[in-house]
Amino acid sequence: MAEGDELKSQKEEEAHLFVLVHGLWGGPNHMSTIERAILELLPATSKEKIVTLKPSSFRFWKTYDGIEINAHRVIKDILYEIEILKQKSNYKVVKFSIVGYSLGGLIARFIIGEFFRLGFFDTVKPVFFTTFATPHVGVEFFKNFLFDKAANEVGRYLFGPSGKQLFVADDERLLVKLADPEGDFFKGLSLFEKHILLSNVRNDRTVAFFTSFITEYSPFDNWNTVRIKYLKDLSQSRIGKMWVRPKVVDLSRTTIVREERNSSFNVNAEVNSQEETSIFRSNVVLRYFMISVVALFLIPIWIPFVLISSLVASLYSSTKVRIIEKPNIKEHWTRVFHSVYGSSPIDIEDAKIALENRNKRKKLADHESFKGDTSNLTENTMEGIMYAEERFTTKASKRRERTDDNDGDGTQPAKDSSRSSASDDDTAVQNTVTPRDEDYELKSFFIDIEGNDRAMQDNHALLTSKEYLKFDIFTPSSRLNLGDDKSFIVRSLNKIPWVKIPVYIDAWNSHDGIVARRGPKTNPKGTSTIFLWVSLLRNHLQSSTNASS
Repeated sequence: MAEGDELKSQKEEEAHLFVLVHGLWGGPNHMSTIERAILELLPATSKEKIVTLKPSSFRFWKTYDGIEINAHRVIKDILYEIEILKQKSNYKVVKFSIVGYSLGGLIARFIIGEFFRLGFFDTVKPVFFTTFATPHVGVEFFKNFLFDKAANEVGRYLFGPSGKQLFVADDERLLVKLADPEGDFFKGLSLFEKHILLSNVRNDRTVAFFTSFITEYSPFDNWNTVRIKYLKDLSQSRIGKMWVRPKVVDLSRTTIVREERNSSFNVNAEVNSQEETSIFRSNVVLRYFMISVVALFLIPIWIPFVLISSLVASLYSSTKVRIIEKPNIKEHWTRVFHSVYGSSPIDIEDAKIALENRNKRKKLADHESFKGDTSNLTENTMEGIMYAEERFTTKASKRRERTDDNDGDGTQPAKDSSRSSASDDDTAVQNTVTPRDEDYELKSFFIDIEGNDRAMQDNHALLTSKEYLKFDIFTPSSRLNLGDDKSFIVRSLNKIPWVKIPVYIDAWNSHDGIVARRGPKTNPKGTSTIFLWVSLLRNHLQSSTNASS
């Protein structure tokens, strides 16, 4: 039977497409842990087939090309994928969700505005919009140090058009435009049923808390005066060999300790003692020795090389974008509308390109694509010390995690009702561990799904509260002087009903960890937090199903 005849005999199935957009210097593999969580946990609560897309058309140095150009690249990827899903699997995309990581969150918001203009959302229902560590308010350094002042002046020139947009130094002031309540970008964003953001409270040197949380406050700068509290009764997950809980901060119980009390001890000693603390972080001599050795290499050799490479890439990108032809996405959407959602056949050329795109993405997923790519040198320079610390954590941690509230020792196994997640080869694993099979332990993990679902229901009111500025942690002294443009962005975006999830991952580089960019084994805490986030989506889909039945 020919493929076309076989497809005709296959019943059309409605699909919910999740688009996962990576960030600066990144590639689609950065979103693999998020994709895994979505594909494992959402199908049970969805009436539609859950499908995912990790665009690969703007990876690595192309991320310098600016938000608009990269958004158009991703839009083409999305439209091609919608066509090939229909042609190859007879899936008709009827629902749309998008997840953005770092710069990818801003690209996602631009995509939404373009889809709004096209009338895409008149046909496809927007459901979830989520960002992980996204600089919604732009990038700015506020400390009165030479580095901060230099970074504010030089940073805008190092990352091509994207850099100028991130520092709100572009002529168009695109981030301000994205936040305009009268504009298409804001109107399109408002159509989504659920808006969620996850923000690092500490250890994110790339995207600060204020910009990812969309606030004028930076309450965690004076860390030694902050007593962190997590959400209560969060369920454990087993990620490889480790038992961990999601690292979601309870802002209503997190407090500032008086200076005179703080002078006698570190107020976070209790929390830190209950974390999986690495030998690198706990041993001062070792820590400073390693930093000194790395610094002696980085300062005279590596940093100048990387800065020059980034500057050259920035200049090339700034020149290239002036001659790049803008794609006719309106014409492409018209073809998609008449074929996928009408009676016309799928365009042959579109189907060919869509299949080529799939093959490219598969190749990137199967190989270490960063090897030999110069953009990796830049990323490694920024994160090399941080990654080394994470490796120490993986090897040195022996004991299991406890909550800061002393409500359990954190060593109990997940409940029998928990479902296993997929292993690395996408096959289900059992809820028991074979101690002798080390590879099995490192690959497999399972989640207390019911416990996570329940925790998200119980804490939903807190995470959606617009009164969080009344919490003790948000003091007048922690308010930043953002300036008119950034203050406008904060006020405008906070008109949207957000679920705001503050995350504290005790690792040197939480910007990496919040999406478990290097995989579950390297960042189990980030992985467990991602699976908790998916429970928010599960609860919403379940309530929607119940309401319609």
